[in-house]
Amino acid sequence: MLIVEETFLLLTKDNVAVDRIRPYRRHALVAALLADLAEAGVVDIGEGTDPKVSVVRAGTTGHPVLDASLPALDRLSGQKISTLLASATLDPEPAVGRSLARQGIVQEVPRRFRSPEYVTANPAPEIALRQRLGEVVAGDRQASPAEATELGILKALNVAYGVLGTARGDLDRRGLARRIVAVSQGVPAAQALQQMVDSVTASTTVTVTPAGAAGAAGAA
Repeated sequence: MLIVEETFLLLTKDNVAVDRIRPYRRHALVAALLADLAEAGVVDIGEGTDPKVSVVRAGTTGHPVLDASLPALDRLSGQKISTLLASATLDPEPAVGRSLARQGIVQEVPRRFRSPEYVTANPAPEIALRQRLGEVVAGDRQASPAEATELGILKALNVAYGVLGTARGDLDRRGLARRIVAVSQGVPAAQALQQMVDSVTASTTVTVTPAGAAGAAGAA
């Protein structure tokens, strides 16, 4: 299963933590998609805090989810990864939802005038995935590139604790975060998502300084 498909399952889990990050869901899926495309040799993700993403291989991959992204990807080749994460044209959710529905893992629920919703039809793959991720954070197995990416994405969204649930074992929030940082170092897609979320969070945090408070009082 693709990284973006597994990430889709993790973020479709019906709990408060996942519901809270809906504004970042598309960005997280794009991050996972880019990891898949890099793994498939389609793109090269450069170095640095906001690396450029370049298409390095022409032609299709043979996987409908990845191939659906190729036209938009070609137009964005050479752009910084932050630009790609923000691009609505790269949104892989429709293709991923159809792929998982064909596999019988999720069921598509049409909605009038809105994009369809997806509900879990076969929970076994997601349960097995959470178990594997739990073994990684417990130190019982070495993280694969896919697992490192998925854990990094969950941490960037600040939902790892809630999504992993009992699979996280006895780790508290701080211990879990430290463990994920250790296993997801060097995963550019997850790091870029973390920077995006941190940037948005910082920009929406209102700090009232004495001067600002005085100005506000004067305006009132």
